[in-house]
Amino acid sequence: MKKKNVILVLIILLLATAVLCGFLFVRAYVTAREEMSEYSDVQREYTSVVSAPVPATSDDHGEDPGNDHAPAATDGLPYVTADFDALLLENPDTVGWLAIPDTVISYPIVQASDNAKYLNVSFLGKRSSAGTPFADSANNMRDLDANTVLYGHNMGFGRKDMFGSLLSYKDKDFYEAHRYIQFDTIYQRYGWWKVFAVIEHDIRSEAKEPSLYDSDTEISPDDLVLTLSTCDRSKYGKNGRLLVLAVKMSSFLH
Repeated sequence: MKKKNVILVLIILLLATAVLCGFLFVRAYVTAREEMSEYSDVQREYTSVVSAPVPATSDDHGEDPGNDHAPAATDGLPYVTADFDALLLENPDTVGWLAIPDTVISYPIVQASDNAKYLNVSFLGKRSSAGTPFADSANNMRDLDANTVLYGHNMGFGRKDMFGSLLSYKDKDFYEAHRYIQFDTIYQRYGWWKVFAVIEHDIRSEAKEPSLYDSDTEISPDDLVLTLSTCDRSKYGKNGRLLVLAVKMSSFLH
C-alpha cells in the first residue's frame, strides 16, 4: 500500500512539475513575442528598405575598389534607412541604427551616460528583459572613435532576437555568408562595415584572444572599427563574451 502511495505522489509531483514548466515556457514565449513586437513596430514605422547606396570610386584610404574593403560584394543587399528625426522624438537617446542582412538584427541603437540603463529597458521605455542595443557610454557618436562598441543581449534558449544571432558567427559558413553589417548614426550615414574577426572573449582576461578565423582584411591605424558584443557562456561561463569586429568600408555617394 505504501509503495502505491509513493508512486502516486511521484506521479502527482511529475505532473505538477510538467504543468509548471509548461506555464513558464508559455509565459516566456508570450513575453518574448510582446517584447519583440515593439521592435517590429519600430522597424515598420520608422524604417524602409532600399537598394544599397552607390559606393564612391575608392574607399576611405584612396585604395582601388577591388581590394578587401571594396563594396562590390554588398551589391543587392537590402539597406535600411531610418527616420532618425522621428526616432529621436520617441527616444532622445537614439544615436544610430544597426542592421545585418539575412538576420533579425535591425534595431535602433541608443546611448546613455550609464551602460546599465538599457539592460532591462526597451526603446520605448518599457520594462523589458530584452533591453535595447546600446553604444558604450564612453564612445563619441558624433565623430566615431577608432573603435565603437555596441552591446546587446543574448536571450538564450536558442533565441535569435536582439544579439542572439551573433552566436551564429561561430559557424564558418554563416560567417562567410554574413560578412557585411550596416551601421549609421544620427549624424552620418556610414554604410557598410566588413566583418574581419570573431572572438570568444573572457572579460577577466587582459590577454587578447585570437579570432576564430584568419583575417583576409588588412586593418590600418586610420580605419574605423565597429565591435558588437554579447554574452556567450559556452566557453567562459558567465564571464564569456562573443565579439564580432567589422571595419568601415567605402564612403557613399549621396
